[in-house]
Order: sequence, then C-alpha cells, then structure tokens
Amino acid sequence: MRPPMERWYSLSRYTLLGVLAVASLAMAAYDWWFVWPEKKCDEQGAWWDPKDHQCLDPMPIWRITGRRLPTPPAGSAASPGTKP
Repeated sequence: MRPPMERWYSLSRYTLLGVLAVASLAMAAYDWWFVWPEKKCDEQGAWWDPKDHQCLDPMPIWRITGRRLPTPPAGSAASPGTKP
C-alpha cells in the first residue's frame, strides 16, 4: 500500500493533466470552429457574419436600388484620353 501523500500527488498530477488536455482540446475546437473560417473568409475578400457563422460576398448598393453609377460622357474633358 502506498503512503497517502504519494496517492494525493498521483491524483493531483493526473487531474491537472486531464484539465490541461481538456483545455487544449477546447482551444483547438474554438480555433477550428470560429477563428479559421473567419481568417479564410477575410483572405477571400468577403465579409464574415459572426451571428450566422457565414462568409458572405459584399453586394453593391446599386443592386438593391436598381440605380447604376453615373458614367461620364465619352467626349467629355474628364476622360483620361483627351488633352486640354
């Protein structure tokens, strides 16, 4: 039979090892579920929605309103190919 103090050391050692293993797995799962998809979405140039956990493409406002952006006329002075 082992002395009581040795059993306490063994029990505390295995308990701390178990807590460390669970914490490490929890951190890896958090990275896998939340951090990595967000980084991947940012690299693609899209927007990350944390509420719905989705990677979404930005939509220009003219698609919603139906109005196009104004374009300058072809012969105007604002075009880069003309000289003053």
